[in-house]
Amino acid sequence: MGEVIVLSVGEDCRVAGLLQGSISYAGMPHEGAFSIVHKKEIGGQYAYNLFYPRYVRSFTLGGVNFLVEDVTPEEIAFRMEQGALNGTRRGTPEAVHA
Repeated sequence: MGEVIVLSVGEDCRVAGLLQGSISYAGMPHEGAFSIVHKKEIGGQYAYNLFYPRYVRSFTLGGVNFLVEDVTPEEIAFRMEQGALNGTRRGTPEAVHA
């Protein structure tokens, strides 16, 4: 698993394997939810917001798992794990078939 990445509101992070895109932290529109922006650069440049309940500790975008360590209105701390594809994780086939 990767190192902890901390993004403040408005900061972005390029993510390998995310279809040449990046994510940005958009803060908390209210105390019970946070927002991640997925910016894509293939086939034109566009972005969309994803909203998650504050208690969510993991989500997947484009085959990349994001494991949330902490989230506040000002910043989010997370780790990235490459390889979620079609419900499986590359490199751990025994866990999928167990």
